[in-house]
Amino acid sequence: MAALSKLVDCSCYEIGHTWTPSCTRAIYDVGLAGYTESFKIYAPVYIVTALLRRKGLDYYLWRLLPEILQSSLFLGTNASMFIASFCAWRRLSKFYFLTSAFVPALCACYSAIILERKHRRGMLAIYLSNLAMETAFNMASSRGIVPTIPYGEVLLFAVSTSLYMYFFRKKNGLKPGISNGIKFIVGSSEQPKDDVDSISSTSAEPSQNAPDHAVKKQKGLASYLPREVQYAFSWLRQGPKHRLCSHQDSCLASIFQSFVRMFGFGYLVQAGMKLLGALRSAFKNPKLLLSALKHPDNRQLGLFLGLYAALFKLVNCALRWARDKDSPVHGAIGGFVAAWSMLCYRSSSIAMYAASKMVEIIYFKGIDKGHLPFISWGDILLYSVSTAFVFHAAVFEPHNLRPAYWRFLLRLTRNRFGEMNRHILDEFGTKASTLYPKFWPDFDPKFTNLKRPF
Repeated sequence: MAALSKLVDCSCYEIGHTWTPSCTRAIYDVGLAGYTESFKIYAPVYIVTALLRRKGLDYYLWRLLPEILQSSLFLGTNASMFIASFCAWRRLSKFYFLTSAFVPALCACYSAIILERKHRRGMLAIYLSNLAMETAFNMASSRGIVPTIPYGEVLLFAVSTSLYMYFFRKKNGLKPGISNGIKFIVGSSEQPKDDVDSISSTSAEPSQNAPDHAVKKQKGLASYLPREVQYAFSWLRQGPKHRLCSHQDSCLASIFQSFVRMFGFGYLVQAGMKLLGALRSAFKNPKLLLSALKHPDNRQLGLFLGLYAALFKLVNCALRWARDKDSPVHGAIGGFVAAWSMLCYRSSSIAMYAASKMVEIIYFKGIDKGHLPFISWGDILLYSVSTAFVFHAAVFEPHNLRPAYWRFLLRLTRNRFGEMNRHILDEFGTKASTLYPKFWPDFDPKFTNLKRPF
């Protein structure tokens, strides 16, 4: 670990804003880039969100632009205030390990988050705390402090979703927003019911016929499938289902339907994202659109979601048959087993977000029961500390950051974050120049005596 008391006697020009010796000009450059890029980021996000939520005309006329501008102000301020605080702290003292990045970032993050809308602060705090935990693990792993756990992100996701599904199967166990999201994935038939633990069945019964309009709809969709598939699915629908199962068709048919539905959804979502990414280059090379539709990630995300939904339903149905009763514990077991579908689409980001969100859920449950205190400004504190830690890592060891977030920081500052003189910061022992071993700023000799060391 770097010594906290180690001193580097260099100017903010020699370490930070190496492209200009002027602090004022550096703040202007980063601020201009930050506010401009923030607007480019948030404008399409808010517009797409408004379209998906079917907002009314009044929202587009009076609220859309102010919300975009407010979020852009928040993010741009975070960028510009960081370089401003960086220069201010250098004028107040020398460069120590904490005052080189963490303390300036803490000031900048606090100044920025109070500008953002209150209902977005919690979401931002959770995301950045998730990123900070992942970064801390990468830092510890690179130092040999903690071992690398094979499939660790899958195991973390399995434990997290086990808790999600336990609460999902309990009445009022989760907030409607989260509960509805889970219901979309695994289906409404696994929604919690009153006193299901006390209900016991003595026999199984065949699946009940669906309402006429539902049957017609299913037949209409099935008519597009090959005849052999229609026969197979018809045979599956006629199979048995347990008395406590709420799905309309047999257990096997319901499992099959869950897989097909979520596989298609996952494939289309990932393909849509790939298509959007390929649009800019599609005019020069139209084949990129076809490649985007056939990208392996599309199939992998589809398998992840499809297998998750199918395995969860399979385990719950099997346990109802085996135990002859229903229980939220079935949800926990099903969630743990289903989570291993992530082997098809491994993602530390999804795993860390699920885990951090579960910590938030448990924390608020503790508040509701009077076991934990409520901190009204907790979201501001969590965001400020977490983001300051991430910024500190971005300065001293960007190689341990999530690559996508490092690219985001470079975009937000128009590569200014990558122009820091990290060879000087190597003195702290963090291998700061790992990503840029050959970079040395083109200094103005009027303002520094530093010479290229290689």
